[in-house]
Amino acid sequence: MPRFRVAKEGPADFRTISEALAAIGGTETDPHEAGHRVGDEVVISIAAGIYREKLRIERTGVSLIGEGRGATVISWGDHATKHLPSGEPMGTFNTASIYIGAENFIARDLRVENSAGDGRAVGQAVACYVDADRAAFYGCEFLARQDTLCLGPLPANPLPKGLNPVHPVAIAKAGDESRPFRHYFRNCRIEGDIDFIFGSAAAVFEDCDIISLERGEAVNGYVTAPSTLPGQRHGFVFLNCRLDGNAAKGSVFLGRPWRASAKAAFLRCDLGRHIAESGWDNWNNPANERSAEFAEFGNRGEGAAGERAAWSLRLDEKSAGGFTPQAILSGADGWSPWARS
Repeated sequence: MPRFRVAKEGPADFRTISEALAAIGGTETDPHEAGHRVGDEVVISIAAGIYREKLRIERTGVSLIGEGRGATVISWGDHATKHLPSGEPMGTFNTASIYIGAENFIARDLRVENSAGDGRAVGQAVACYVDADRAAFYGCEFLARQDTLCLGPLPANPLPKGLNPVHPVAIAKAGDESRPFRHYFRNCRIEGDIDFIFGSAAAVFEDCDIISLERGEAVNGYVTAPSTLPGQRHGFVFLNCRLDGNAAKGSVFLGRPWRASAKAAFLRCDLGRHIAESGWDNWNNPANERSAEFAEFGNRGEGAAGERAAWSLRLDEKSAGGFTPQAILSGADGWSPWARS
């Protein structure tokens, strides 16, 4: 397996992550290693430092390995109201600090951040946009405010407003509900305020810290905004996670449906006092209450107490048993990211 090192100083193959990605993608043979074919796995180790780069992953089998989520930092600051060269607003889906558009991606021990700031001033600002199947993250951190983590594909009916990507993105099509993009996060930290984990993927978050930020408003945010495809078995599933942050008591909802068929579930999680008693929001559309599937089981903490929205689900132990990484992610190809150390 080819391995390359990026470091801002000292011994290294490249000084920037962008240079490393350019060298391994888009050609039939790797320039640094005779016989290395595009499609093979490639590991890029990244030394400690702040890498102010906007990255796009365009080839399969890439692993980015940092030296700790407080040490190796990928940072950029694009936002939805910034203008493209054409003069159009950038829009949400061009803003990601890192865009992952190829399958079999792994990231470990690094931070990805969008430094644009408060969405009330700059609009949406994505830190990481995962737009392919089989992506796994271990010990990573994702920091932004509104729309921190986008998990593709984008819903097709209807398409999101203001879609003007400068590069191709995946749009859901017929049949994708039976083979959704699958994403796995373990021991990660994800921080934001409004809809900061959103999209259509089947994604498992295991032993993660989910941090909600204070905005000084009656409603400080929504942890999730799933757009799960109609007929898709699972959306976002949180297992043994810790939900915390500095948002005021009762001011954050677990989720709201970005599309009517949204699905999210929190199982055996520790919910902080910032979680609203009703738990879930219908996005100002009572019809969503008949189609969205928002579920909980075995949660604890101050935010787990109280009377949940009547239309949300309280799973029993038998039903909860179906929410495992294996059941959600293994698929026909037997993908098993939870088995990695």
